[in-house]
Amino acid sequence: MKSAGNLLKYILVLFFLIPAYSFTSQPTVKKGNLKVIVNKMRNSAGQIGFSLYNSDKGFPNHPENAISNVFVKNNGTSVEYTFTNIVMGTYAIAVFHDENSDKKINTNWLGIPKEGVGVSNNAKGSFGPPKFDDAKFDFNKPEQTITISLNYL
Repeated sequence: MKSAGNLLKYILVLFFLIPAYSFTSQPTVKKGNLKVIVNKMRNSAGQIGFSLYNSDKGFPNHPENAISNVFVKNNGTSVEYTFTNIVMGTYAIAVFHDENSDKKINTNWLGIPKEGVGVSNNAKGSFGPPKFDDAKFDFNKPEQTITISLNYL
């Protein structure tokens, strides 16, 4: 009977330790703040639109597929915005100079932007917009800063 009592004690100890261990052993999601600085605006009109993407879906022309979109008033020299509490991972950013504040990239009849545009890594497109793979970067620090220069086509 003594061994049955010890077995019961072990079972009770395991019953309480295993659930406690499973709660404490879950990995912590690492997050941080990503500051984006945009420069080379041709004037101080309008606002700068920022779109943060975590996949190639819709990049860079469909902000509805971005995980975050924000507009910041343009001051004519450089504009910055900080995405806060972002889960560390792979991202790409698209920005544009919304000169007329209509919250969309205005294009000519060929679809070429009339307003300034740019993406992370200052990636350039070839016969179209830049690809996600060219603009992506690893967000892996608690505080990280990238700079994007606008291009007027």
